[in-house]
Amino acid sequence: MDPNTPRRCTHADHLRDADGCLVRLCGTYLAVPTLKKMPRPGAPREEVKLGDVVITLQGSAAAYDPLALDDAPARVALGDGPRPAEEIAAFDGRRVEVEGRLVLRPAANISGAPPAAHRLPRPVLQSPSVPSRTD
Repeated sequence: MDPNTPRRCTHADHLRDADGCLVRLCGTYLAVPTLKKMPRPGAPREEVKLGDVVITLQGSAAAYDPLALDDAPARVALGDGPRPAEEIAAFDGRRVEVEGRLVLRPAANISGAPPAAHRLPRPVLQSPSVPSRTD
């Protein structure tokens, strides 16, 4: 396969062999909500979307991550920074295709704290293209 031709990844099993490669992820675009503030017991959650986006693929994250639970969904972060609000409004919850370089184990940004105090960074699609709808 031509190294400049992106591999098409539609399932978690495809990700294991595509680490570090140019890929075309085909999955569901999901904006990850963040709690606005800690809710009081019994009160509804107040969430806000700050631009954190993942692409959810079919299958389990256990296919490429030995530490993941069997029922953990396969998710890849879309870029290193927040996504534009217009993009989120247009694609949230929709099936999309997006190209970029897949990194399954990005370097952890640990600032002197013990490694056990930090979550491992999730897989990321670096330098992602603008998503295109497939539905």
